[in-house]
Amino acid sequence: MHAEESFDSFYLSTRRQVLHQAFALTGDLSAAQSAVRDAYVAAWHHWRKVSRVEDRTAWVRPVAWNHAQRRHAGRIWHRNKGMSVEHLAVLDGLSKLSGPQRRMLLLVQLAAVPLPQAARELGITQHLAEQHLQAATAALAVHLEADSASLRLRLLDLDGALGDAVLPRASIIRRAGRKRRQAHTVGAAVGALALAVVSGAAVHQPAATEATAATPPAGAAASAGAGTGPSGAPDAAAGQPVEEMLPTAENMLDQDQISRLGTDRPWRVVATHGNTSGDGINTVCQQSRFADPDGAAAIVRTFEARGGRRSAVQTVEVSKSAAQAADAFDTTLGWYSGCRVARLQLLDSYRVDNIGSEASVLMMRVWDRPVTTYSVAIARIGDVTTSTVGRYVGVSPAPPGQITQSLADSVAMLCGRSEATDCAKRPEYTVVPPPPSGEEKGLLAVADLPPVGSIERPWVGTEATRARPNPSRTTCDRADFAAAGARRTRTRTFLIPQAKLPTRFGLSETYGEFGSPRKARAFLDQVRRSVAGCEDRDLATSVTDATSRGGRTPWSMWRLTTEVSEKESIGFRVGFVAVGSTVAQLTFAPSTGADMTGKQFESLLGRAGDRLRELG
Repeated sequence: MHAEESFDSFYLSTRRQVLHQAFALTGDLSAAQSAVRDAYVAAWHHWRKVSRVEDRTAWVRPVAWNHAQRRHAGRIWHRNKGMSVEHLAVLDGLSKLSGPQRRMLLLVQLAAVPLPQAARELGITQHLAEQHLQAATAALAVHLEADSASLRLRLLDLDGALGDAVLPRASIIRRAGRKRRQAHTVGAAVGALALAVVSGAAVHQPAATEATAATPPAGAAASAGAGTGPSGAPDAAAGQPVEEMLPTAENMLDQDQISRLGTDRPWRVVATHGNTSGDGINTVCQQSRFADPDGAAAIVRTFEARGGRRSAVQTVEVSKSAAQAADAFDTTLGWYSGCRVARLQLLDSYRVDNIGSEASVLMMRVWDRPVTTYSVAIARIGDVTTSTVGRYVGVSPAPPGQITQSLADSVAMLCGRSEATDCAKRPEYTVVPPPPSGEEKGLLAVADLPPVGSIERPWVGTEATRARPNPSRTTCDRADFAAAGARRTRTRTFLIPQAKLPTRFGLSETYGEFGSPRKARAFLDQVRRSVAGCEDRDLATSVTDATSRGGRTPWSMWRLTTEVSEKESIGFRVGFVAVGSTVAQLTFAPSTGADMTGKQFESLLGRAGDRLRELG
């Protein structure tokens, strides 16, 4: 990765957390913004060395904190009339702590720095660090009249006080860093030249070159109330595995990163919380408060773009092991692939490579007025699971490339401290069959079905059974899977209860597993011949809209219409698809005002083929 790309990724994934911390330290947002800007300018100035430091944030953080404390003007938060009572109370409590106590509390509780590393960063013994932390925790808990266990969430919630605080683009930071480097180089060269002239040194002596020491700017160690290591530079902390990290607001996307989900309007962070109040349901299709009910920690952040037509919810959960996190990943994915919301349909599924341990993206749509689309991006990094659900009301969703890049940003935020190689790779996405729905394997799920007409009720599927006889069979196809040699059959019917539809309305699916792909194709050919001769056998039936495809996944579909009287006729859409040794049949019986288009039925037949692949 080029230096510019590496720095930009680091800057975008950490700047919000450093701003949050500097603001909590001082209560002065303006001073915090200036300090964070200068800290990253210094980091780019020394990027040749900083890029090789194991924990880059531990280099930037003390520089930003020291600058912020020197610049802020006393108890400035009391002059901010737009701040909530809760935020004011937290800042007021922090202001009553001594400098070392406040820094230690924020390092451990807000920045999630392990106590030994925090002690090294402040240049004090671990015993003294423990004393500072205990005193600060007790004092703040008393001030807020809160349980000490809730302090971390109160500190995390301060992110909401930042609002739409703006930080410069990465390119601006790099440009300022280059100017700083040039100024230092010129200054060093002038100094060397002056020394050479005064001392009579040879004029051909090389001029001084760019400083390369990865240390904070001069004076950074002169902090009000706290110190750094003996050299004035933060110690490079041992890389903490992401499995041991607790999620903080600093590990979440910010309003700039989430803008990948819609760049035409500015975004803002609405709230950040631990998802411990209310019912805990934050997104469509979510079925429980946590995907891992036995997890170690969780945090949720909500976003909204100006105008209210785009919004997003990011959730991070930390499990107690990678195996439990893998289960949480599958659970989260299953919420959406098995969703049963009225008029909601699962459109596309993508596998995302090169980020985290595993990652997927789903696209879903609620066919209502206005049409609402959802993008669901989920990734796991060791024992951490993150998901971002984007919501687009009456507007086009973000393209898959931007959604997957936003997911990569989420992963980078979570594993950046460990410098894991997964974080630095460019995401690649591939269209794949949908993930398991949690319903009958090999058969369609409720989320696969399109809406029909203006019906507002959801589809409901019956329990799958053996297909003896075949309920999907019509007089035209005469499909009898068992008689044709299928070794195993399964069938299921989908209805829309309470929708006041005729009893004949519904969709049925049947599949049969044959002994070989050759036998499966022979059965499909037999069905095609039977339908081709249907009009000759039954003069009251007409066959229209016949479409067939060959290739590795052959399929055929037709529309059948049978006159039952001079004034009444009934119709069906029938389709067959073969995948390997298995053939599936779909038969849809519509009613007036509750029908599918030919294109919808064709897409559904393709999805039936995707589901057959679950059988292996």
